[in-house]
Amino acid sequence: MPNKQDAGNQVLEVSKDTVLYKQGAPCSTMFLLRTGTVGLYLNYHTPQQFQIFEISLSGSSLGEMGLFEGEPRNATAVALTDCVLVEIFQDSFPAFIKAHPDETRQIILDLSQRYKMALQEVKNSHLIIQESLEALKEAQLNKKDSLKDKIKRISDFLLDIPEDVPPELYLSFNSRFHGTMF
Repeated sequence: MPNKQDAGNQVLEVSKDTVLYKQGAPCSTMFLLRTGTVGLYLNYHTPQQFQIFEISLSGSSLGEMGLFEGEPRNATAVALTDCVLVEIFQDSFPAFIKAHPDETRQIILDLSQRYKMALQEVKNSHLIIQESLEALKEAQLNKKDSLKDKIKRISDFLLDIPEDVPPELYLSFNSRFHGTMF
């Protein structure tokens, strides 16, 4: 197959199940999906594997942090179907922008959508934490007294027990001579 180019970037035709990049790998490129579906995974092929989402819209981007930040890949990208992608390199990104303004706009929209999704996840997590703290506070307020606390309260009410005498001792003594208190 001849080596195809798009604005100085290589066009890749990959088969289903091809790993495009691995989580933690160094990178300096991003991909633009032309056709097919790509899945993004955390901890791919481990017991903790988690699919973040699927990308199937033509013109959608993935792996932007590699291009913009030079950070290691934060997920693993796997072709879920046969795909055609453009691998965009840092040095050819300006030429890609000039050649493809609509797809550049789609990259920005993709980033905006992902930011909104991340923000919604933070909001949801915050709400769960807030609800959990309120439930914990309510449970603390409604906490039932332990048996020891109940015995002490009853003993204090019915009898004048010195503070240094444990309620269990008094209850044991009282039940021997007077039957049970309850």
